[in-house]
Amino acid sequence: MSYILSISMFPVDKGESLSLYVSKVSKIIDNSGLEYVITPMATMIESENIDDLLNIIKMGLETIKDDSNRVYANMAIDYRKSGLGRLKQKVESLKLKIEK
Repeated sequence: MSYILSISMFPVDKGESLSLYVSKVSKIIDNSGLEYVITPMATMIESENIDDLLNIIKMGLETIKDDSNRVYANMAIDYRKSGLGRLKQKVESLKLKIEK
């Protein structure tokens, strides 16, 4: 089974440049050992266990709220019974279709 979490999380009271705060959440994701892909607007994380993803959400919120009075988080979860590796498979499948 595979869960893919798309997550974007940042403080809304720190001005235009937010990479300092986003990087704190990115470190949590990196330390999780899970497969992930960072994009300009969100990070996608894949796991066989939904609890791993929920813990990342919780730790990210806890980390950012220590520095902020208000935090914005946008999340979506895609579940599929097939195994891991979908982060890469989905992109590869799309690229093949574009090339046709």
